[in-house]
Amino acid sequence: MDATQFSYAPLALALAHVVLGVLVLVLAKYVKDWLSPYSLDQELTSHDNPAFGVAVAGYYAAVTIVYLGAGVGHPLPVDDGSFAVFAALGYNVAWATVGILLLNLLRWVMDQTLVSELRTSNEVVANRNVAAGVLEASGYIAAGLVLGSAIRQPGGTVVTTAALFALGEVALILIARLYQRMSGYDVAGEIRGANLAAGLAFGMTLVAIALLMVKATSGEFVDWGRNLSFFAFDTVAGVILLRLLRWVTDLLLLPNASIPEEIVRDRNVNAGLIEGVLAIGIAAIILFLF
Repeated sequence: MDATQFSYAPLALALAHVVLGVLVLVLAKYVKDWLSPYSLDQELTSHDNPAFGVAVAGYYAAVTIVYLGAGVGHPLPVDDGSFAVFAALGYNVAWATVGILLLNLLRWVMDQTLVSELRTSNEVVANRNVAAGVLEASGYIAAGLVLGSAIRQPGGTVVTTAALFALGEVALILIARLYQRMSGYDVAGEIRGANLAAGLAFGMTLVAIALLMVKATSGEFVDWGRNLSFFAFDTVAGVILLRLLRWVTDLLLLPNASIPEEIVRDRNVNAGLIEGVLAIGIAAIILFLF
C-alpha cells in the first residue's frame, strides 16, 4: 500500500462507521416496530402523537449512544489489515444489535418497576401524555448510557459487560425510586396527570443518575473485588454529592421559589427544566472531575 492509498484509509473507515450507524438506526426502527403492539409510522404520522414522538426520539438517541460506546471502546484497527477492520465493524454492529434488543426489553422492565402505579407506555400511546413520553425517552437514554459505558470498558469481557450493565441498571432503578420518595410530591400522580414540569424534572434526573452509573462502571476492569468496590463507592458518593449539590444550587439559583410547589401547583415547565438541567450538569461535573 503506497502513501496515497494509506492516507484515504482512515476516511474510508470513518465513512464505513457512519453508514453502519445509519443502518443500525434503521434496524432499531424495524425491531421496535416488530416488538411493539402498535405501528410506529401510524403513531408518528397518522395519529400525530407528540408523546410517542418524544419517546421514540429518546429510543433512537439511546441506540446511538450504545453504537458509540461500541465504536469508542473498540476502535477500528487501521493498520492491521482488512480482515481485522471488518471484524471490528462486525463486532460494533453486533453490540449495537444486542443493545437494540436490550433497550426494547428494558422499556418493559422500567415500565413495570421505575414508577409505581404508572404504565408509561399506556400513557404515551393511549393518552398521548407528553410528560410520560419525556419519562420514557429519558429511560431509554439512561439505559443507553449505562449499557454504552459497560461496553466501552477496557479489559472487560462479555460477562463483565453484562454484569456491570445489570448492576448499573438495578442501581439506576433503585436510586430513581429513592428520588421519588425525596422529591416532595407524588411523581407518579403528577406524570399521570400530564404535568410536563414533573416529567421533565424526573426524566432529566434519571439521565443524571445514569451519568453517575457511567462513573461507577468506568475505568479498566482489573478484578471483581476491586471493580465492585469502586462501583459501590462511586455510586454512594455520587448520589450523596448529587443530592447535596442539587440542594445548594436550587438554593442559590432559585432562592425565591420552592421547586416542588412550582412543579405541582404551578406546573411550571421552567422549574422542571432548571431542576433537570442542574441535575445533569452536576452529574456531569462528578463524572468528569470527581
